[in-house]
Amino acid sequence: MLLAVDIGNSAVKCAVYDDTRSSLCRFRFAASPARSSDEYRLLISRFLTESDPALSVSAAVIASVVPSLTAPIARAAEEITGAKPFLIGAGTRTGFPIRIDLHAQLGADLVANVAAAKEILAPPFVVVDLGTATTFTAVDRSGALSGAIIHPGLGVSAAALSRSAALLTETPLSGPSALIGLNSDESIQSGLIYGHAAMIDGLIDRLWTELSPDGEPLSLVATGGHAGQVLPYCRRSIPVVEDLTLRGAVALYDKNRRK
Repeated sequence: MLLAVDIGNSAVKCAVYDDTRSSLCRFRFAASPARSSDEYRLLISRFLTESDPALSVSAAVIASVVPSLTAPIARAAEEITGAKPFLIGAGTRTGFPIRIDLHAQLGADLVANVAAAKEILAPPFVVVDLGTATTFTAVDRSGALSGAIIHPGLGVSAAALSRSAALLTETPLSGPSALIGLNSDESIQSGLIYGHAAMIDGLIDRLWTELSPDGEPLSLVATGGHAGQVLPYCRRSIPVVEDLTLRGAVALYDKNRRK
């Protein structure tokens, strides 16, 4: 069985996959640089035991965008599985061209998202990931990863607003009851949610023109913790795959381990 780990800025998401690459369990916990590798080992082991005491993982793959967490979690995974985990990085064989200036600057999560999306979508397509940052990863009609757009995520935007505006307090990121708010909380909620949705709609329109100048269809898929909060307010329907990054990490593991 394979343990897949997606290390993000806000959360660490994990899943266990069997030999047929069916997901047996999924769990997540807060990302914390204060935890040691032993603490991460105990935390992951506890989740595995609670999911199914019979689970026995023998390998791991890690997609990380937080360098300070990569080493302790990798050590934890090695102690749990008995083997060094496969780390997705600049030298990972992907099976698709990556047309950016510096491959080392491309987040492992974006690469994994594309690897998973390629199994369910025909190019051109765009992957929208609504996490700490909201990212758009573009794949052109040839199937090449042609670049990305990075925008402050919903939570980051909300926190920045409350820090920077003396009279605007932190507001729960719940769905707005109306477009035009009648008090500060409603107004902030509308601005954050509808504003983020409008940003997504607008950038997809521009990406469609960029990637499909002849007007051919542009496929879309979304993932990330804020997808459920924002996408219902977008004008375009975007299907959500919650474990897209983990699926992609598994696909990249298999591609690189295949003899």
